[in-house]
Amino acid sequence: MNKSKLLELTDTLLGYHREISEFYSEYAKSVGLTYSGFIILGIIWKEKNVNQKSIMKKSCFPKQTVNTIIKGFIGQGILELTPDTENDKRQKIIKLTPYGQKYADKIMLKAQESEFRAFDIVGEEKAKLLIDIIKTYKENLKIE
Repeated sequence: MNKSKLLELTDTLLGYHREISEFYSEYAKSVGLTYSGFIILGIIWKEKNVNQKSIMKKSCFPKQTVNTIIKGFIGQGILELTPDTENDKRQKIIKLTPYGQKYADKIMLKAQESEFRAFDIVGEEKAKLLIDIIKTYKENLKIE
């Protein structure tokens, strides 16, 4: 492919990525969260018992951002910390409180319904193809 076509494809892909991020950002705002708060809450909601390092890796947010958001959620009674007795007692497991579970369910299930609806419209075959294509793109994305 020529550079002009490659530039157009790259711009289109990144544009859709930004629009998807904006969708989540607007939804987060509508439920009283920041985008980063929504993403972190979603990771904890899906993974159940995670530590800060795992959240940082999955969210790509810096330690300070993750720590600040977790502390805020703890202050609101949404999260609690417990020692990681299986791996490293210095690490803390972050999990939803009973109140936090209800809070997160209300927010995340609505977002999940939207995601499910979008994939249902796309269809399973195209959805798998989309994921495979994005995976291949990601695996070949490197700066030389």
